[in-house]
Amino acid sequence: MKLLPLLASFVAGAITASAAGMYVVVAHPRFVSKVEAHLPRFDFSSSTDNGQPTADVPLGSVTVRIDTLSAATAISPLIYGVSFADPAYVKELGATVNRWGGNSASTFNWDNGHAWNAGRDWEFRNNNGGRSGNAVDAFIQQSLAAGAQPLITVPTLGWVAKNDDSNVMAANVPSQGGPPVAAGSAAIAGYDPTANRVRTSVPSLPAKNATFSTAPDPSAQVVYQDDWVHYLVKKFGTGAKGVTYFAMDNEPDLWCTNHTDVHPVRASYAEMLKEFTTYADAVKAVDPSAKVLGPVVSGWTAYQYSALDAGSDNYATHADRQAHGDVPFLEWWLQQVAQHDRAVGKRTLDYLDVHYYPQATKVSSAHASDPATQALRIRSVRSLWDPTYSDESWIGQPVDLLPMLQGWISRAYPGTGISISEYNFGGEYDASGAVALAEVLGQYGRHGVAMANYWPYPPKGTPGSAAFKLYRNYDGHGGTFGDLAVPVTSGARQVAAFASRHSNTGELDLILANESLTQTATVQLQVADSAGYKVEQFVIHPGSSEISPETITSLATPLTLEPLSVRLVRLVKQ
Repeated sequence: MKLLPLLASFVAGAITASAAGMYVVVAHPRFVSKVEAHLPRFDFSSSTDNGQPTADVPLGSVTVRIDTLSAATAISPLIYGVSFADPAYVKELGATVNRWGGNSASTFNWDNGHAWNAGRDWEFRNNNGGRSGNAVDAFIQQSLAAGAQPLITVPTLGWVAKNDDSNVMAANVPSQGGPPVAAGSAAIAGYDPTANRVRTSVPSLPAKNATFSTAPDPSAQVVYQDDWVHYLVKKFGTGAKGVTYFAMDNEPDLWCTNHTDVHPVRASYAEMLKEFTTYADAVKAVDPSAKVLGPVVSGWTAYQYSALDAGSDNYATHADRQAHGDVPFLEWWLQQVAQHDRAVGKRTLDYLDVHYYPQATKVSSAHASDPATQALRIRSVRSLWDPTYSDESWIGQPVDLLPMLQGWISRAYPGTGISISEYNFGGEYDASGAVALAEVLGQYGRHGVAMANYWPYPPKGTPGSAAFKLYRNYDGHGGTFGDLAVPVTSGARQVAAFASRHSNTGELDLILANESLTQTATVQLQVADSAGYKVEQFVIHPGSSEISPETITSLATPLTLEPLSVRLVRLVKQ
């Protein structure tokens, strides 16, 4: 999903209010029609299991065992992030990160403070998103006050909106980008962006190479991004009470689609590397303690290829990739950033960042809730971690996202964290969405993801928001899932289980989700140690947006899990 500042009442879409103004959520380009027929299949697993739907096993007696005697691993608190949530809702959700990002962030003019260009989302018009003053400053202040770290997108596109006048718009923009007319050219066949760049934008550069400004300059004819980082650090500081996290733009693989007016050329391996290292160097020069995310690419296709690889044959030839040893884009990019960082003597990349949306039909829709989509949505979570699950979409092969990213990091740039700064498995208004989100957050913790941001946030008063709060505010008083992942096993695949321990108290927490659409599961808990536990539970009944505290007599009491229900079980040593 992408973000578009709300400019006029006639713009259709799901409208959301936030600390940064009013926004319209619009559909995310998924390249299905472009690449489906030609993408090669990559073998990430030797398994012959295709992971397709199987019949439910009987759930009349399921044992879930928490292995408290084995080593626990840290769960990053930053996996519970959202985007553009207002401060009251950040607190209600217990969100730990609030992201300023999306399509329009690529063209944000920090010197103006409230000027974007909407790109293809709204006729390539400049606009102010319904805001005045300094929109990012307000966003940061409110996020910090609500207890969330701001994640700020630094434009690296090279052009930002010159003003907030919605009458200023690009003209005669082609329907899509293409390869450059010549090496190094900004033009494509039939379109030169020079006139539109002058009409709507001013240049945006990574480094000022002069004395930094003490305040934004709304009349600036060139905008410098290191100047912005300097301004933010001076105003807000760094660390937990300041601005620490910076993403290098947003989906550069789609610039030629979303920002065709100023960047019609399809980005290559080389360009996406250069834009990252140039701007990341500038950010780290200002604030060596900053944490930098990149390359912030849009999804499966962009993990494997550059936009230039589309060629004239829908990726069949993928000449750019072939010219780089036929190495998948993200793995090559990591190799080159690691080489760059060794040369400059410092780490410029802290988090390998990608966006991820399930690609199967209707799964990411907020309201799709027919039984087939419910089951498919829940199965799609397996694409995060299961090498035997063949994705039931145009991808048509195992994605195995988190192990795949971990493998690339381990081979190319060890020590880099994994960030997923946009994800959404849909169904927020449905019980299946609550099950899916509970499992997604559980898998992020289990697999050591360092940061993650829901796009934009689970809607208030929905089963999806209840699932998020089960991890971050289950009792309405800040009660959270533990910070150490503990091994746990379930006797049935349809009963998902995630366990944690609180490092400060020793309390055990267990999230249970019944994936079955039809069967009630009877679950018996076992804990490896022999300590006595006081037990309580907090339940999301199927389709409910409420978390209900419910009595449980003892650890020996069987739990009854309704179809598509989720619950948190707390075990406190007596």
